[in-house]
Amino acid sequence: MRGPIALGTLITVFVACLPLHASAADVIEPGDRIVVLGNTFAERMGHYGYLETMLQTARPEDGVSLRNMGWSGDELTLQPRPLNFGTMAEHLKANNTDVIIACFGMNESFQGADGLPSFERDLAAYIDTHQSQQYNAESPPRLVLVSPIAHEDLGDPLPDPTAHNKDLAAYTAVMKKVAQAKGVLFVDLYSPTKEQMGQPSSGPLTINGIHLNDEGYRFASQHLALGLGLLPATAMPSSNWNLDAQSEALRKSIVHKNRQFFYRWRPVNTEYVYGRRKAPFGVESFPPEMKKQDDLIVEAEKSIWAMPKTDLHHMLIEGSSQEAP
Repeated sequence: MRGPIALGTLITVFVACLPLHASAADVIEPGDRIVVLGNTFAERMGHYGYLETMLQTARPEDGVSLRNMGWSGDELTLQPRPLNFGTMAEHLKANNTDVIIACFGMNESFQGADGLPSFERDLAAYIDTHQSQQYNAESPPRLVLVSPIAHEDLGDPLPDPTAHNKDLAAYTAVMKKVAQAKGVLFVDLYSPTKEQMGQPSSGPLTINGIHLNDEGYRFASQHLALGLGLLPATAMPSSNWNLDAQSEALRKSIVHKNRQFFYRWRPVNTEYVYGRRKAPFGVESFPPEMKKQDDLIVEAEKSIWAMPKTDLHHMLIEGSSQEAP
């Protein structure tokens, strides 16, 4: 492995990642609470922490925080939850949400061309619903729409992704269209992942064709960071990099914080926390316990803010890392 190299020597700019009507510079402000919503792609993002590492490195003095509320299997209009779990609006208000990064389209794409009209309507309604709220009690949330990734061809026994990729491209185009009409920032992950998956020098980006592995999240996170204005427009994403030691320590702290939030957001014993067995003990025991969990998350985040940060242009070194947990 060679020593640190400038980020600009590693990456290729994709026009599709640039904002439409909304400006990336206006999306994240100092002190913001960012919440990630969406499907398996969104949920697993928190297990790797690459995007958040770039966020904290790019904005070290801003006190920006991120909470991952992704839930495997979620769609725009289908988000089953445990009994009495509470609505998404209630959880977004409880977390004083300023920015929403919404990752949808993969699950919906399996409906094919027949599902496109309803997807377009549902997406427009989804944006309108969030923009009619003030989760931070001051202003509507700033939204970022993130497209699905491409379907990678991993060969037998997994299916040929050709037909599905046509559908994914169509759903991505609809997301771009709706985002433009609503003035919402849009990040296209389909186009760059499709191109990268076709490179003979690239290793697999997914574990099964549609769910990213460590290398895939490293690659996709760069494109998300570009779309959010965290990386310079001259940055050129690559899957063949790893973090320097200081940034890797930061990432591990972020993954730890995300794990603590996951336990708080999705407790294993929800039947006792929210559901039919919350009385007589749960209503007494769990509120203070969950307050303690909240305090642990805040302390973990304060530690992240206090950690030394590598210069953004030198946080990456050539070569792939081992599979993250």
